[in-house]
Amino acid sequence: MKLLFELRPVEHLEASVDYYRTLGLVPLAWPSDDSALLGTSPDSPPVLALVHDPAEGALGTGGVYDVGDLSAFFEQHKELDWLLTPADSPFGRYAVFADRTGTAIRLLEPADRHTLRASNHRLASAAA
Repeated sequence: MKLLFELRPVEHLEASVDYYRTLGLVPLAWPSDDSALLGTSPDSPPVLALVHDPAEGALGTGGVYDVGDLSAFFEQHKELDWLLTPADSPFGRYAVFADRTGTAIRLLEPADRHTLRASNHRLASAAA
């Protein structure tokens, strides 16, 4: 598992993006009307995903991890406490399981691997 970025559920997406801009982060992409990816510079990989989604809010803030082929990972780990089985999302194939303490562990197979850079896992170009 490789950490891609932190996911933070928010109530007001645009206000939250503006707030993180004041802290030095820059929007890299808006995968949907309810999500934004931010990084430390226009050429950096994303470090933070902001999402306006009540279901994500219920899960709380946490890391999003790349496990390669998400469907294969799911098949190999059916014993995990899956909160969300692999499904398509604005970021790509996405799934969530709970660890032994109940903490949500988010997994992602990015939508377009051609936009990933091997050295920094950039998910999308700056297209805000």
